[in-house]
Amino acid sequence: MNVSCRCYNCNTNIPTNTYVSSNNSDKQNLVLQICKGIFEAIQNENTTADISCSMSHKQIRNTNEVEECINKEFGQLFRNNVLRKEISSYSIFNTWRIRFKWSEFNNDSLIKNLLKISKEWYNPFTNYLQRIDSQMSNKRFYEQNGKDDILDNLKNLLPGFDYLIEYSWNSYYNNYCYGDFVFASYSGIFIKVTVNTKDGHRFQSLKNKNKSLENFEGKYVTLLRATYNHDEDDSENATLEFIDDSDEIIVQNLKKIHTTSLQRYDNNRNREEEIVDQIATVAAGAVVGIAAVAAVAGVGFLAYKAATNKTVRRAATAVSYGQLAYSLIKEFEEFEKRNERERNNDDD
Repeated sequence: MNVSCRCYNCNTNIPTNTYVSSNNSDKQNLVLQICKGIFEAIQNENTTADISCSMSHKQIRNTNEVEECINKEFGQLFRNNVLRKEISSYSIFNTWRIRFKWSEFNNDSLIKNLLKISKEWYNPFTNYLQRIDSQMSNKRFYEQNGKDDILDNLKNLLPGFDYLIEYSWNSYYNNYCYGDFVFASYSGIFIKVTVNTKDGHRFQSLKNKNKSLENFEGKYVTLLRATYNHDEDDSENATLEFIDDSDEIIVQNLKKIHTTSLQRYDNNRNREEEIVDQIATVAAGAVVGIAAVAAVAGVGFLAYKAATNKTVRRAATAVSYGQLAYSLIKEFEEFEKRNERERNNDDD
């Protein structure tokens, strides 16, 4: 594994067929390196980030290609004057140095856009995170520990951090316990939560209890830290406190993105079901009283989706039921196109 490169293939042994990972390793590395460097600068209260990036896969070969990739992915930030860049190249090792500058007043907008960019390019790593989370949540874990309110509370407080990838637990005198839980998000943001609690609960640590977070190097964009204070006798007043204000801002923006995505998914799903129901109603009427070809048009958005059959769509316009079916099918098509545009233009 080449940990100096942050692409998926250099940091995991789990195969993937996604386009981002298999065909754009240098681009993925470049984008995630930039996101990581800017996030860490913000966490350190800086407004400048110097990033050195080597293109070990030789898919990006010159400064023009480096700049083209950066402009494509971060162009909205440049156009809105949120971010500025300078690029220079080293004479050896196919390495480029990129300096980014921004104003502290733009941190919130910058964080929001970086989360969306990193989400797109980090996506192949979710295969890896799902596998680790499955190991943490396996039958042995739950049999020994039961359903735990601490984990439930943390997941509720950290929406978007869907993957538990590491934990350890210790106990000491007078029923006090403490431990660390590491959660990961689909944007590559990891958070390490140190839990302090006064109760008799015991977590059974797995074999990798002492695994250092260094083993996840190359697999996250940035690492956040927080503490969670929990008392079994007063669980309603449990508190989650972030080590840095910038960490809290990152979590709040990730929460907004996660909530918006869920709302959009629900809205789109409801509208899709409405269209399908309308098509089914038209089809039922067509079967009873209209020519069979109109029925094909009514029920046939499945065939339409599968074969894009122009004959079926033309036939659907031949009769009144078929005209309605055709319009619904076209609405379904426009609905899908609109969803795609919303996803692509989400940064606006």
